[in-house]
Amino acid sequence: MPRRALASLFLSFSISAICLWYAFRGVDPTALWVGITRVGLPWVFASVVAALLSLVVRALRWRFLLAGRGAVGSWSLVSATFIGIMANNLLPARLGEVVRAWVLARREQMSVPTVLASILVERLLDVIAALALLGLALAVSPKLGDGTAHMLKQAGLAVLLAVAAGVSALLLAVRLRERLLRAGERWAARVGRSWASRSLELVRRFLEGLCALRGGLRVAAVASLSLLIWVVAIAAFYVMAQGFHLDLTPAQTTLVFVIVLFGVAVPSAPGFVGTFHGFCVAGLAMVAGTEPTQAAAYATVLHGSHWLAMNLVGLGCLAADRSVTWSSMTSLARQG
Repeated sequence: MPRRALASLFLSFSISAICLWYAFRGVDPTALWVGITRVGLPWVFASVVAALLSLVVRALRWRFLLAGRGAVGSWSLVSATFIGIMANNLLPARLGEVVRAWVLARREQMSVPTVLASILVERLLDVIAALALLGLALAVSPKLGDGTAHMLKQAGLAVLLAVAAGVSALLLAVRLRERLLRAGERWAARVGRSWASRSLELVRRFLEGLCALRGGLRVAAVASLSLLIWVVAIAAFYVMAQGFHLDLTPAQTTLVFVIVLFGVAVPSAPGFVGTFHGFCVAGLAMVAGTEPTQAAAYATVLHGSHWLAMNLVGLGCLAADRSVTWSSMTSLARQG
């Protein structure tokens, strides 16, 4: 394995280890187990169902981002999404997105770069939707401490304004696509280097993906589904919190969710082990002052139940798709 890959793995696992230490430092194992066993199975089941449903909605939104590339079946989208999530949970270096693109491209006779471009647009939309929810939660958040409420509301309004500006910029990029590409071609010709041409090709594919958002109805559908994805995912956090009697409000749950969401973007071991737990515990302490053992128990059950359920569904989708095997996926990972 190249030194760079080894260094990346070492960094990822080190960050996970540090986050795990933070999440469980000073937590008594017996008290942690008691906290875990107190939550009722119906709450865990409801949380898992909500988490899986959010991924189904994500898969259905993906169809809009692949517009103009032929009809893509719902089963192909859902199956590829769950297989990709499973790969993210089990393979290093966040290779699940590449696996997801490869699975769909192989099944639907599409080019992998084209599908990857749609995933890049999807991730951008996720960030915008998450920031919108963060801004809304901050704007309506109850006091988290003396003298902080006004600052939080102002910060929430600022985030919402930034989101509006970002969406406007994306729509403007779609409108000015041809001009932007012509300017890029002139720039690449002046530079005269291979990296400039490759960069221009990436921009071209990204803009092609953005062009799937043309049309008011399509933009409205994608925006609605983007928000629905996170609303349902936040519901999974909220339901589990009810099972642990954390008494989180929807705004507080949203803040915890967004903290975890941005936390798991940090390099980590497969499946966001450690980063999920550390940022979840930190979020609960910051937002609701949750006691460390209770927060650690919540993070453990939430992550563990979702991780197991998503992997089982992913394995089922993999078994149902005879054109894709685990060995072919690991071979793709080694090539990456």
